Formats: sequence, structure tokens, C-alpha cells
Amino acid sequence: MDENTVMLRERVTALESSYAALLKRVDHIEELVESVQKMTVEIQHMREELNGIGEKVENIEQVPAKHWQTLVSAVLGALAGGICTMILTMLF
Repeated sequence: MDENTVMLRERVTALESSYAALLKRVDHIEELVESVQKMTVEIQHMREELNGIGEKVENIEQVPAKHWQTLVSAVLGALAGGICTMILTMLF
């Protein structure tokens, strides 16, 4: 074999090893992409669950306010009824 052939074989061998290393890197990158996609889906599910929890918390926070409004309405109704009764009693 002449010197040119030997040099070409060495270069081909080097290129083949570089190619193999690049394939390994591509495989690794593909694994990373799959992991990121899975994480994205999980984060979306977590966001949906968090939104649902937020709605539940808002509903729970509104319960005491509703009770307070009912109590105030009842007290005001009782006062108004008492005042009307007092006025009607004075008139008749």
C-alpha cells in the first residue's frame, strides 16, 4: 500500500469514530427532548390541578362571607320588623 492509501484509511477511521460519537450525542439529545416533553406534560397537569385547587380555596373563602351577609340581613330584617311593629303599635 502506498502512503496515500494509509493516510486515507486513517482519516476514514477517524471520521467513523467521530460519526459514532456524534450518533451517541444525538441519542442523548433525543432522550433529553423526551424527558423535557414528559416534564412539560406533567407541568400542564400540575397547573390544571393548581387551578382547581385555587377555585376550591376561593369557594371556601366565600363561605364565611356568605354566613356574615346572612347574619347581617337577619339582624337588619329583625330591626326593621321591630321598628315597623313599634310604629304601628304607637299609631293604633
